[in-house]
Amino acid sequence: MIFRKGEEVKLVVHDFTNPAFNLACEEYFLKQGKGSYILLWRNEPSIIIGVNQNAYAELNMDYVEKNRIPIIRRQTGGGAVFHDLGNLNFTFITEGVEGLADFKVFLEPVTDYLRSLGLDASFSGRNDILIDGMKVSGNAQAKYKQRTIFHGTMLFSVSLNVLSKALKPNPLKLKAKGISSVISRVTNIKDRLEKDMDIGAFTKGLQNHFMQTASCRAYSLSDEDLLAIRLLVKDKYSRWEWNIGHAPAYSMESSALLSGGTVSLSFNVSKGLISDIKITGDFFGMSDIGILEEKIKGTPHKQQDLLNLLEGPHIEFSDFIANTRALDFVDMFFN
Repeated sequence: MIFRKGEEVKLVVHDFTNPAFNLACEEYFLKQGKGSYILLWRNEPSIIIGVNQNAYAELNMDYVEKNRIPIIRRQTGGGAVFHDLGNLNFTFITEGVEGLADFKVFLEPVTDYLRSLGLDASFSGRNDILIDGMKVSGNAQAKYKQRTIFHGTMLFSVSLNVLSKALKPNPLKLKAKGISSVISRVTNIKDRLEKDMDIGAFTKGLQNHFMQTASCRAYSLSDEDLLAIRLLVKDKYSRWEWNIGHAPAYSMESSALLSGGTVSLSFNVSKGLISDIKITGDFFGMSDIGILEEKIKGTPHKQQDLLNLLEGPHIEFSDFIANTRALDFVDMFFN
């Protein structure tokens, strides 16, 4: 175990399942907490992306938006993961670890617990736990001053069908600068157990395992904790600017045959804002297309913001691309 010998570790187990709340809770205890913590938590259906990822490059955004699956950016690196109530998440927060920690050291108590259930669990690769050669847990870590956060997933009874559809990116001509997810063969822990168990019993078992292997005491979120966490949700984890717009700079190309002719787009996005856009094609228009390009520059790469601009009172879109709906043109920025 990575915690210092004899150190009292606060074990936090709660029933909040809002993904923005849970990611904010982690950051709160990392940056404002004192001492070491273990958190056990679950999220409603959501996609959690790494701090250096681009959602448009990683995900099937059509599927995600159609099914209203929220996307939340975490503060650690690594790839995109799908969460639902069949996934148990664990978080370790401690201090005094030099550099990036050895994943295997953090994961020993987790793999030991899985083995105690009769499972052939092993640490593999850079940051995974496998059962019978298939992935059940992916993990990531980050540093804040002298403190380390290490967290991971445990696929207990996750909807693997939704996972596979949501994490399959659209075939866009998108050149993203960031970390791409690695698609792995995954399985659910529940399907590998010899005896039937629900996720409540599984969570309680892991909680008891931590109590036995570390000097833990149960800790409940105080009113002060809740106030600070909810403020962080409001200011950061519920905001498009962090969850989507915070992506590293990227460029995109898109072409389509619209009702007014063939249109091609090429643009860059930095800090969530569109820049260096070029619009070409065999379409007709009465006004210089360069004027439209200048008006689009600085707009968030966000469908509603683009639509508000092009359908607003200061632009007559049909003057630039005749016989074409602004909505069809905006769709090109995402499909």
